Amino acid sequence: MEAIRIKAYPKNKKQIQSISEFFCQEGIEFELVEKEDFVKFLNEIESSLSQIKQMQEGKIKKERAKDFFNEL
Repeated sequence: MEAIRIKAYPKNKKQIQSISEFFCQEGIEFELVEKEDFVKFLNEIESSLSQIKQMQEGKIKKERAKDFFNEL
């Protein structure tokens, strides 16, 4: 079966727990992604893009792509 994406905006942890219990009762495999985790991921991507721009402008030393991606 294919994965679907559902956005929910619970007001408290009890609502999150209710959603989790419902999926478990129905035998639905799911993954909760916290908003903070997603924001952290976006910040890391933005930082990496900023580093690339600085390299292109000659503001910081270029490094091998392999080394650069290993830092990600």
